[in-house]
Amino acid sequence: LPATERPAVAPPSCQPVAAPHPATIAPEELQKECDVRHTRGSGPGGQHRNKVSTAVVLTHRPTQVSASASEERSQARNAANALQRLRLRLALDMRTDPPPTAPSGLWRRRAKGGKMSVSDTHADLPALLAEALDWVWAIGDVKGASAALGVSSSQLVRLLAKEAAALERVNRLRASKGLGPLRNNR
Repeated sequence: LPATERPAVAPPSCQPVAAPHPATIAPEELQKECDVRHTRGSGPGGQHRNKVSTAVVLTHRPTQVSASASEERSQARNAANALQRLRLRLALDMRTDPPPTAPSGLWRRRAKGGKMSVSDTHADLPALLAEALDWVWAIGDVKGASAALGVSSSQLVRLLAKEAAALERVNRLRASKGLGPLRNNR
């Protein structure tokens, strides 16, 4: 088969996961599926940093994907940061099997008039990235995925570029098909 007609395969670091994708689960529910470990932060900060265990490490039990945060002096803020990072890592590392057959309600609410609207820090970003990546891997191409999702290719690339690792993974998929990389035009 020509390179552009080969079926998309998840990169070696991606694992299949049953629907619903863990990045789409409400943060409170996802937290219940995690082991939480509190540690002391390392690095500069002296007594303020090393006196209390404010660093948080979350491990998602079903997938063994983990994320941590230690930049804040508040354990609660570190827990929230670690949970957002975990959701992003799940979005990057897991592909829904079987792939989606229609855009989700969240996607339809966010993609109005062919434009995707979500900020880099919004809680919906991991779920939208997971869905976008699932579609790209299912169809094997950004143009087809964007058409199925009802947004322009540039809007889909802009969404993927909000998380550099997502765009990098799509570019690796494109390279495996002999296609050039997508650029970040943000």
